[in-house]
Amino acid sequence: MYMSREFLPDQMPDKYSFGYGVGVTLFSWLEASYCPTLLWMEKHVDGKVKHAFYNEDRRLNVKVRPLKEGRWWPALAFGMDDVGRLDRIKDGKNLNNYFQNLYVVGSKHFDTGGYELGAHLAYRYYVTDVNRKRRGMAGGVTVRPSFYRPLRATVEWDGKGVNAGVDMLLWHHLFAQCALVHGSSFMGILSYHYTMPF
Repeated sequence: MYMSREFLPDQMPDKYSFGYGVGVTLFSWLEASYCPTLLWMEKHVDGKVKHAFYNEDRRLNVKVRPLKEGRWWPALAFGMDDVGRLDRIKDGKNLNNYFQNLYVVGSKHFDTGGYELGAHLAYRYYVTDVNRKRRGMAGGVTVRPSFYRPLRATVEWDGKGVNAGVDMLLWHHLFAQCALVHGSSFMGILSYHYTMPF
């Protein structure tokens, strides 16, 4: 995963970063993922600027969906990114949990003439004051065309700006996503999905 500066939390000093992760959905209502993000340092060597990897930020994310989407009501989920103690804050900063936030989200999908239209609305609370600009409402819409269901287009407001992107599931397993974050920065993800037969 390639992440631009606009995607990263405000307290991270990096101009860009790379990440990787693994996720598991044990039940339809419970998801967990482990996502390390590489931390980079800018070095000045012989008058040239070089970026070097020096550490990684590891985070555990958990999401619970107590209400499944129905014909007349949306799905409702809540979760925490970067699970950890909420009291590890000094001077308004959490020293390690860069991505830490709590959220609640509702989502609903509609079939409109063969096209699937989706909408989601969320409230996120970033724990540290450093990331307070990211607190508040977020939401967006998705469109899945009738001629190729694995393709989906998304436009969303993430609390700081507008993002637009597309994603696609290829050959039932390979998931690819690219997005323009805040209209200026590229982000890309490539992942492998597998459903265990039990």
